[in-house]
Amino acid sequence: MSLNVLTTLSLGFLKRQQSGYKAANVARTQKRRRWLDSQFRLQSQVMNIRNILNSLKSRKLEQTVFFSLVFAIPHGIAQTNFIDEAPKDKLVRTIKSWISEKEGLDVNSIEVQANDRRFIVPDCDENFDVSFAFGTKTNVQVGCNNRDWRAVLRVQITKEHETLVFNRALNQGDLVSQDDFRLSMEPSMIPGSNLISATEAEGRLLKIDVEEGQAVKPGQFDETSTIFVTNREIKEGEKLERSMIEERNVSASETLFEQRFDLSVAMTATVTRNLKSGSILTKRDFAITSKAMVITELIERGNLIDTTNSEVKQILAKIPTDAISDRSQVQRASAKRRLNPGEVLRFSDIAMMPHVIANTTTTLELNKTNFNLTMEVLAIEDGFIGDRIRVRNRESGEVIFATVKDVGLVELR
Repeated sequence: MSLNVLTTLSLGFLKRQQSGYKAANVARTQKRRRWLDSQFRLQSQVMNIRNILNSLKSRKLEQTVFFSLVFAIPHGIAQTNFIDEAPKDKLVRTIKSWISEKEGLDVNSIEVQANDRRFIVPDCDENFDVSFAFGTKTNVQVGCNNRDWRAVLRVQITKEHETLVFNRALNQGDLVSQDDFRLSMEPSMIPGSNLISATEAEGRLLKIDVEEGQAVKPGQFDETSTIFVTNREIKEGEKLERSMIEERNVSASETLFEQRFDLSVAMTATVTRNLKSGSILTKRDFAITSKAMVITELIERGNLIDTTNSEVKQILAKIPTDAISDRSQVQRASAKRRLNPGEVLRFSDIAMMPHVIANTTTTLELNKTNFNLTMEVLAIEDGFIGDRIRVRNRESGEVIFATVKDVGLVELR
């Protein structure tokens, strides 16, 4: 690159830099000049008032004008400061005033987040335009029309809300009650900052220390479980009663899974071992009795189940879901496998024997108005009461349909 070209570029750069400095100096000079003009006007006012005082002969009038001067000078200074207010300060003041008027709030409860030094606000000759942005009241859009400038700022509005606070200082592990809380009007940026009610907090354990007046929050409490403690000795075989047990709320992390159960399940249950006073009740310490059919005599496969080899009674052991609990459920039931004494009889252990068995002789009844007829026939198929099955006349070989009426009995309708 030639020396002439470099010289031309360097001169151009220096001219632009000098013009930038010149513009900045002009702006500072104009601002300084406005400030000096305001100070000069203020000094002129002071001198005029002082000349008036010197010419006054009345002492009382001099004092009156003096006090007027005392109040007039700060007012003049305030006006001067207001005139020379920085653009960013003017913008913040405008936003606060606009929100205060629109929402009916105290200006001091509004915070405008405009402290970032990279955020430059132009010197707007007219009032800034302000409106809420994005459909919320946490952002405002501001603008200066004559500078074609727009920006969005975040604002925080602090309001007082009814908040649940601790009525006294408490320590970790303390069990809280209704008397430990009170409602207080507290400043908050979150409307309705009651994150937990007194009813929800009552009876819970603190996992941290808290101070008087501190807001109540869910994270301050440990998850609790209710355990049941015996208040006297209980012998094996006794029925549990409510008067034998006391409830206690403890930290869930300090309890075992077997200690957590619904007390209503344990009521009237039978204790399975001796318990001392103060023992924590577990699911293994009691059993709920259930009615079930139990085998009393050995039953071979295919034999009928009846009162001679089984009985219905209350048992403490956990019974299968398909256990038989009533004698009517095993009418004409036979064992599908060998059943030993002490076993709980289940539906899967039995097969229901038909009232009429195929290939066996059964009695056929024919009932008419003027006569009744009975005869022996051969059942061709099994049938239960109410079933319509085929039977064969042994003499003629004729096959007819008859309805099962009872064990070994069919009728012709």
